[in-house]
Amino acid sequence: MTAGLVFIMSDHPQDTVYSFVERAYIRLQVGDVLSRCLENGTIAPIREMVEGLVLAGPQNLATMRDILEEAVQRRTQVQDDLHQVFAQFGIVLKSYGIKVDEQDTSLTIQSWTAPRLSEMMQQQGVEDTDTQKACLQIWQDSCEIMDNLSCNLNLLGDVELYLQDWMWGLAFQTAHRQDDATGSNILETPL
Repeated sequence: MTAGLVFIMSDHPQDTVYSFVERAYIRLQVGDVLSRCLENGTIAPIREMVEGLVLAGPQNLATMRDILEEAVQRRTQVQDDLHQVFAQFGIVLKSYGIKVDEQDTSLTIQSWTAPRLSEMMQQQGVEDTDTQKACLQIWQDSCEIMDNLSCNLNLLGDVELYLQDWMWGLAFQTAHRQDDATGSNILETPL
C-alpha cells in the first residue's frame, strides 16, 4: 500500500510505526528503481513507478517528495564520486611527475586527446615511454569512469525534473479538489 504516506497523529502508536515502515519500504523500492534507471540509461523505470502514484491521486504527494529526496541524494553522491575520480586522477599523474592545471575540470580532462596529453608530458619533462604509456592508460580509464558518472548525473537530473513536474501537477490537482470542495474556484477568483 503506497497511498497516503501522510503522518497523522493517532491514538494508536502502531499507526506511526506502520507509517515509518511504509516510508522505509518505499525508499527501498525507489533505490532499486533508480538503480535500474542508471543501469539501463533511461528514466523509464521511474516513470512507471511515478505514473502509478499519480493515477492513485494527490494523496501520494508525500511519497513523490520522498522519491525526489532519494533522487537528489543519489545525484549528490554521483557528483561526489565524479569529484573524487577527478581528484584521484590529478594525484596519480602528479606521482608520475605531471602537474594538472588547477583550472582543469573533469570536463576539460575528458576533452583531452592522446596527443595533447603526450605533448603535456613532454613539456613537463616526462620522456620515459613506459611512464607515458601508463599515464595515457590512467587518463583513458579515468575518462571512461568520468563519462559514465557524467551520464548518470545527467540522467538523475532528468529524473529530478520529471518528478518536480509531476509534483507540481499533483499539487495543482490537490488545490483544485480543495476548491471544488469549498465551492469556490481559486483560479477564477480575482486577486
